[in-house]
Amino acid sequence: MRYFLEQALHAVYRSKTDFEYEIFVVDNNSTDDSVKMVQQKFPDIKVIANRENFGFSKANNQAIKEAKGEYILLLNPDTVIREDTLQKCVAFMDQREDAGGLGVKMFDGTGKFLPESKRGFPSPLAAFAKMTGFARLFPNSETLGKYHLTYLNKNETHEVDVLSGAFMLLRKRVLDKVGLLDEDYFMYGEDIDISYRIKNAGYKNYYFAETSIIHFKGESTKKGSLNYVRVFYNAMIIFSKKHVGGTRGKLLSILLNIAIYVRAFMAIIQRIFEKIGAPVFDMLLMFGNLYALQLIWENYVKLKEGLEIPDTFLYVNIPIYVLCWLFAMWLAGVYDKNAKWLRLLVGLTLGVVMIAALYAFFPLFLRTSRGIIIVGFLLNFVVLFSVRLIYKLLTGNVAEYFSEIKNMVIVGTSADAEGVWNFIQVTGLKRNYIGFISDMVQDQNEDKFLGASDHLEEIVSIFNVEELIFCADAVSAQTIIDSMSNMGGDVEYKIASENSVAIIGSNSKDTSGDLYTFDIGFNLNKPLYRRLKRLTDILVAFTGIVTYPVLVFFVRKDVAFFSNCFPVLFNQKTWVGYDDDLMGVARLKLPELKRSVISISDKVTIRNISLKERLHVLYAKEYSPLKDLGIIVKHIF
Repeated sequence: MRYFLEQALHAVYRSKTDFEYEIFVVDNNSTDDSVKMVQQKFPDIKVIANRENFGFSKANNQAIKEAKGEYILLLNPDTVIREDTLQKCVAFMDQREDAGGLGVKMFDGTGKFLPESKRGFPSPLAAFAKMTGFARLFPNSETLGKYHLTYLNKNETHEVDVLSGAFMLLRKRVLDKVGLLDEDYFMYGEDIDISYRIKNAGYKNYYFAETSIIHFKGESTKKGSLNYVRVFYNAMIIFSKKHVGGTRGKLLSILLNIAIYVRAFMAIIQRIFEKIGAPVFDMLLMFGNLYALQLIWENYVKLKEGLEIPDTFLYVNIPIYVLCWLFAMWLAGVYDKNAKWLRLLVGLTLGVVMIAALYAFFPLFLRTSRGIIIVGFLLNFVVLFSVRLIYKLLTGNVAEYFSEIKNMVIVGTSADAEGVWNFIQVTGLKRNYIGFISDMVQDQNEDKFLGASDHLEEIVSIFNVEELIFCADAVSAQTIIDSMSNMGGDVEYKIASENSVAIIGSNSKDTSGDLYTFDIGFNLNKPLYRRLKRLTDILVAFTGIVTYPVLVFFVRKDVAFFSNCFPVLFNQKTWVGYDDDLMGVARLKLPELKRSVISISDKVTIRNISLKERLHVLYAKEYSPLKDLGIIVKHIF
């Protein structure tokens, strides 16, 4: 979160205002050096560093109590505001004495308008319409579209019920009258509660459409998680009990309780599907392919005597073959995010090698023609590849399925673009750098110059650009937000921070935002190597358990080794990892690992802490299963 926070603060400092303001950062016991970063880079900011997570309401109230301004702006750390946002919002509030609070037009990291920019108060009808999907089917209905006020034009300013806590501008004297954020809400619901109290006191809440911000949905919360479902809907129940009385309140509470279970069930199903949906679907396809081959082989292919397919083929051979292919595909990274077609070919080929190795140990009654394995491999590749290709065609992501390297364009001056490109190369990311877009006259003679920002959409289309990186210190937030909202989600958008120490973005409301930093070069940050490490842990633990009666005669501390096999097997520990007492792990941004049985420097006497840190960095950067095996063997023997 620290890099998103840094970008948010830079955006605030770039604001053009004719008034003074003070900035508070309240840290709820973060572990990513956010406090240190703010103190070093923004010494004028007042930091409140909590030693525990007090939640959204209490943390904001700490700063509100110290603030001296006429207005209070609550701003999420995963936002980027335009240069004119503060000035326009304050000017609007100054002109309307009846305004108690104000929210703005928000876009997510893909340039999509966020409907929570304007909302109505929870009601039984609004909850029912949202739960059943009628609100989405009839967005222009004033009756069914009350939850997100979808019947109101998003490009026009309106009076609304609820402001979003991601950006909420409040009049201080109104807060003095209605009270601060209700600390009964840990997260979510506090914005609805304060909006309700503002309107109850006779003031108005406005959705202000003349400026906009980016809210990197998913960085502050993962909306698809069970925790989100529980916390969000429980917050709605708190609101219902406090502010919606009588029959309506009881009915709303009932609907919200139903929603908790329905959404929790859907979240579980979604999580299961995300984890095993694709492998299960592939398993069914491959099973069908091999069964079809069996039928064709038996009915249309003349088999030599003794090579008839045995009855056990369907119940024994096919499951073994399919499991081998699935395991090999998982190992090859077929199920990683944005996996390319080549991984499918590699995985299936590796599966054939595994099947061939097992085939040698099959009893005679399980052996069939090797031809069916080869034909099965070819058929599986054609079918699985075709299914993935159709899916990519439907979602418009065909190019990324075939290309390992994304086409990238940088928006900024030539110097900024060069800095970002050098940074990308250092991180080890694979990108095809097409060129840069700049409005500076002196940049027009540079080799990589593509055009000015007013031709951005045309350039993206011509060069089939898949990733667009904006240099924050050279391009205004207004240009960034307008470009994203105009082009939509066909391109991945990133923002390079000043001095190119990080590049941030977000392509989903359900997952954490994308972050490119120097630590992306760690092998242990890559899914393939993390799988290999887990596989190594499992194999060593399983082998240790099975062969313990023999190993007991050779292994030092055999009881400790044997007792650790079980927590490693159940993913509670890892065989090799970081020193527990190494304070630099968090600071060095090393990839997270389970608590280790054997520390990297167990067998090395190092008194110099900086050398020990370098040893850990080297391990994370150049990790391989052979390194783990070498350390384990040296340790236990």
